[in-house]
Amino acid sequence: MYDISVMLKEFQIVSAEQAMNQHQIQIKVLESEEVFMDMIGTDGYFYVHNGDLYLQGDLILDTDKLDNMPDGRPPLGFAVIGNLTVDGGVLNEVGDYGAVLYVAGNLTCRNLMIGGAPTRVEGNVCVEEVIMLHYNHGWMQCDGIFSAPVMIVEDYHLMPFRKAISRFYYNDNDTESPAANECVESEGGDPVISENLRALLNNPLTTDFEEIRRDLAAGESVLEPQERTLEYWRNKVRRNYRDLKRVPLEMRTVNLCQEAMAYSIFALEYFPPGVITPELAIAAATKDGKALRHLPAAMITRELCYLAAKHGAILRLDIPERFYEHALLCTVIKENDWQMEHVPIVFITEDMLVLYVKAGRGAWLDRYCQQSGVSKQKVLERVMAEDIRYLENIFNWHLSAATYAYARQRYDKPEYAEPWQHFNERFARKIGRLNVSPSNPSS
Repeated sequence: MYDISVMLKEFQIVSAEQAMNQHQIQIKVLESEEVFMDMIGTDGYFYVHNGDLYLQGDLILDTDKLDNMPDGRPPLGFAVIGNLTVDGGVLNEVGDYGAVLYVAGNLTCRNLMIGGAPTRVEGNVCVEEVIMLHYNHGWMQCDGIFSAPVMIVEDYHLMPFRKAISRFYYNDNDTESPAANECVESEGGDPVISENLRALLNNPLTTDFEEIRRDLAAGESVLEPQERTLEYWRNKVRRNYRDLKRVPLEMRTVNLCQEAMAYSIFALEYFPPGVITPELAIAAATKDGKALRHLPAAMITRELCYLAAKHGAILRLDIPERFYEHALLCTVIKENDWQMEHVPIVFITEDMLVLYVKAGRGAWLDRYCQQSGVSKQKVLERVMAEDIRYLENIFNWHLSAATYAYARQRYDKPEYAEPWQHFNERFARKIGRLNVSPSNPSS
């Protein structure tokens, strides 16, 4: 991308109040002046250019990618009092926010991607390739005509507009958007872009709008033919492991796949057949037990499930039920007590519930005891009997007259004097509500 610091030299830095006084931006951007003041305000600075402006490279509107202004904060926005021509893209990848863009004339660029950046163009918007407006935190008004080969409007607040779109138009808030251009659902329930759009893209493995946004944000063309080398894909995967999915199979080498897995275990989903070996499966489960959800079923063994259980595997998602057994489920609970909710009742035992309370709060102990017919008091007494340090769990979450009486009987002894006194002092208020007096260690 072109050095944006060079580009910004074309602008003057002026206070928000000056920009509003001279150019009335506050009444031209967003639904009303009141909304503008609420969202943008007067405390900050604008980049302003008077007259027509030509910029090389991409104009970035994501405020976290822009240098701070004299007040130490990002710019509030850009105002061009004339026509704006950008030989790259006008790009706002972030859906939640972005710098204001106000153009008093026409806006011409290669690609236009606007998310949360409030945008007003008083003339025409002429785009060489793709207009993409995304996410419902954004707002845009074009007083002239949108013209481009492709226009995508996804969950976006676009004021009434006119358009001349030659090849593909999709707008999920427009009843006149062609039905053939609607997204469909994949087997997993994810949205998949229309075949009509995929036929226009320069990568046939691109299947959703997020992937298009990533390419546009990188300053790439998504329509014109592109040469994509292995180094190109390595850089793409480094920025987002999900782009491994779009690497041609012949370029998805073992090294590239392993590099992607180093960034995220979920890259396994996009490994081609043959790359996943038993050795790689072990390495993946050791790195993150959630790897099991993307391994071939035939490769998942009892031993691999135990390994995954120690490294964050999630019941119902990662470990197949055919491998469920008491010891394996206890291993899972020991690592993450919240997974108790996924344990089938038939496997719940007193031993497992003791482990459950020791591992965390035991927040739903009452329910699990009732479901399994296990005595809650017996579970709590076993936890307390194991070590005085577990009084932390009991006094925090399961303190009652009965549990306190058992703890007192077990630990109100000279050899436990210091920790017993500590727990009594720390939980004195809660103990007082039980109508029992905090005890001191026996002498």
